[in-house]
Formats: sequence, C-alpha cells, structure tokens
Amino acid sequence: MSNLEEAEVQLSELDLLSSMFPNEDEFKVTDQLALAELKDLVERCSLEVPSSKIHFMLKLELQTPGGNKAEFSLSCAFPFKYPAILPEVTIRSSFLSRSQQIQLNTDLLAYLKKNCAGEVCILNAREWVKDHAAAYINKDFSSSSWEKSDVKRSEEIFTRLWIYSHHIYNKHKRKNIVDWAKELTLSGFSMPGKPESEDYHGNEL
Repeated sequence: MSNLEEAEVQLSELDLLSSMFPNEDEFKVTDQLALAELKDLVERCSLEVPSSKIHFMLKLELQTPGGNKAEFSLSCAFPFKYPAILPEVTIRSSFLSRSQQIQLNTDLLAYLKKNCAGEVCILNAREWVKDHAAAYINKDFSSSSWEKSDVKRSEEIFTRLWIYSHHIYNKHKRKNIVDWAKELTLSGFSMPGKPESEDYHGNEL
C-alpha cells in the first residue's frame, strides 16, 4: 500500500469516527495541523510522508461491576504506515490502578495483534474496551471506596508551568517535545526563541 493509499484509509476512518461520534466529549482530533496536512496530501494525490502523526481521543462511559459509572479514554495515534502497522492506543481511567491499567492495555494490544493486523481497527478497539474494560475494576469496589475516589478526583489540581530550556533549536528535538506532549495529553505552547528573541513562532501542543 502506497503512502497515498495509507493516507486515504486514515482519513476515511477519521471521517467515519467523526460521523459516529459527533460530540467532542466522545471523539476529538487533538492535532488539527496534522489532520489538515493529511487532507492536503490526499487532495493533491501526493506520495509524501506526513510530517506528524494523527493523534485523537475516544471517550466512553461504562458501568462497573459495582453498578457505578466510570469514564475510560483511548488516546490514539496512527503510525505513518497504518493500517499495515497497528495503531498506538493507550487506555486510561482514574478508576483503574496502575497495574490494572497496564494489564488492560496489554490485553488490548494482544487482541489487536491477533484479530486486526493489517486492517482498520479503531472501532474494534473501542468495542473491545466497551465489552471488557469495566471488568478490570475490582468487583469488590464498595460504595464508600467509590465516594472516596470521587472526592479525590474533585480535588485534582491543574498546574500551568513555564519550562525554560536553553538552546533547543534542533527541529527533531522540538518535534519530540510536541509529540511527547500529545502522548501525555498535555496542552500548551512550544515557543523556540522566547524570551531571548522577539522573532519566534509558537507551536501549539
């Protein structure tokens, strides 16, 4: 499959997801510049490799074994060779312990390798999470434990940081910073040259 064919498949799957989940609290492309570049490559019938991967989020709410509701998010990215290569999918939930989250992600990857290699598979991944993820929460998760979890979540603190790194002018290093921020669902700006130079261009993370 050529670069153009891969771009067309990726764009087609994103369009399908957008039509199935029109609300941003269910599906959201987190890098609009990468999406615009992908569309441009398809419109121009270009064989170029995109400069950055498509990143997006899928969210769903599931009922736990204890009868409560828990939110799960799938942080996804398309490798340049997708669907020949499996997508990067990371499941997160504040209602899972670290070990439960690791096991859930390991099992999802095993399922995708066995059943979806070489095919578009984001919907398959979402359906698998929908059917299995709640079972990874402890079945004896009591109401009192749930209430404590809710209190803890309501006390989460959001922090804004200014991180100053001297002389990071290398384009690859700056791209790594932007890519890592997307993987960690961090938002903000990368501004090479600030504050030493008035002539800089900021990239939104």
